[in-house]
Amino acid sequence: MITFQSPTDFPKGTVSQLLTESYGSLVNKTETWTRLVKQFNDADELVHTRPEVARCTFITKKNGKPIGLGCFDPRDPEYGIIGHNCIIPSEQGNGYGQQQIKEIFNRLRKHKIRKARVSTGAGKFAAPARQMYEACGFTETRRFKDDGWEEDMVEYEVEL
Repeated sequence: MITFQSPTDFPKGTVSQLLTESYGSLVNKTETWTRLVKQFNDADELVHTRPEVARCTFITKKNGKPIGLGCFDPRDPEYGIIGHNCIIPSEQGNGYGQQQIKEIFNRLRKHKIRKARVSTGAGKFAAPARQMYEACGFTETRRFKDDGWEEDMVEYEVEL
């Protein structure tokens, strides 16, 4: 059984640690990795300094241990945007990512948002994420190039 908890209930650095561990296999892509680690550290700082960010972020726990992270941006009344969504490698493949997405859906609905969008990489590393998003009902809407990423990106959308 998993539970979802505010990131502010955890020590500073937990968000960054979860993201770093989850994306660790990208370490061979130095330029991308350096940029990602900065983003992870910035995300960690934001959840501890901006309450509105913390309210849209949660840490997934299993048996009291943090195993994942989910976040979303509800500011656009038409689309909720799913941001970082990860499960640490040792816990991947157990359906926890899908449970996180369902939790995000529930939270977006509370904001009266009826559609969600998410983007992920088009390469091998993100194949499990794409599979998980599709299993949650997302459909691909477009592919695009992101200057901050070394591969093409895939955008998905779903009606809530």
